[in-house]
Amino acid sequence: MENQSPSMNAHQTAPVCPPRSRMATGEVPENQRFEYWLDMICSTYVQLECDRPQERALFGEIEFSRIGGLDLTELRANVPRVRRTPLHVSRSGEDYCLVQLQQAGKGVVCQDGRIAVVNPGDFVLYDCTRPYELMFDDEEHHVMVLRLPRAHLEQHVTGLEELTATTVSGDGAAGHLLLSMVSTLRNQADRLHPASAQGVSDAITQMIAAGLRSLPQANSRRPSNLHAYHLARIKAYVKERLRDPVLSVASVAQAAGLSPDHLSRLFRGEPLPLSRLIWQWRLEACHRDLVDPRLASRSVSDIAFSWGFNEAAHFSRSFKELYGLTPREWRQQALAVQPLA
Repeated sequence: MENQSPSMNAHQTAPVCPPRSRMATGEVPENQRFEYWLDMICSTYVQLECDRPQERALFGEIEFSRIGGLDLTELRANVPRVRRTPLHVSRSGEDYCLVQLQQAGKGVVCQDGRIAVVNPGDFVLYDCTRPYELMFDDEEHHVMVLRLPRAHLEQHVTGLEELTATTVSGDGAAGHLLLSMVSTLRNQADRLHPASAQGVSDAITQMIAAGLRSLPQANSRRPSNLHAYHLARIKAYVKERLRDPVLSVASVAQAAGLSPDHLSRLFRGEPLPLSRLIWQWRLEACHRDLVDPRLASRSVSDIAFSWGFNEAAHFSRSFKELYGLTPREWRQQALAVQPLA
């Protein structure tokens, strides 16, 4: 399959979606359809890449409606695979959750080490702040997708990172009701009074949350294994590269395949945010090296720069703020009391 990265086509670009619209690949010449489809899904959802259908002409159409705080789309296509890569995540500040309601055909959603098979009537959550992959086996698939800000959903259900790529069955009450609500809304969106839109949006968000809370892992009181895993690997990565002067929250997020916002959320329960943790670990390393007799011939600035600092005055102020002494005072005091070998 041929992979493509999103880039706006010089001949034809997908328009920014108005409150209600329809776009289809049939609107452009056949040799422009793949690029047009890629632009369509990137402008409608988040930055993505996809594969071309094999031995078939590409077909795709999206009907879009904006209702209060969420976007509702109905999508029909024959594209077999869609991916959001770590590079897409690191380059964008998009912070949405997407909920896929399967209408026809079978879908597979992969995220956070889980694989969900989604049959007609089921729905599944995926999070654009981390990589994911969507696959469709049938010649054509038909889905409805709800895009909403993560913060709106987090008001109703916690631990979303444990609930991605997990099927919510359409046989359950919440799944059945959500599908019914969205199907009705799709047909009646033009008649919805603007004053009612936010209330309808909130009701749909609550129904999504109800379905997610019905999942077994939503009712577990254990700490999130995924959360702990991400924290551990991020801290290990930072320790390995602490001497790198370009190490930053942005570079760590890109290496981890997470958005900077998601990285910040991971550290909310930690004693220090990641930016401050990097700074403190560097200061601690300098604190140790400054009193190492083997490094007595090296200057204070040389030691500071070897641990990623790039401004001597700023380093000295930060060191004194943490330890109550300037780096030079600490070194002189510590080395003066060390016994001779």
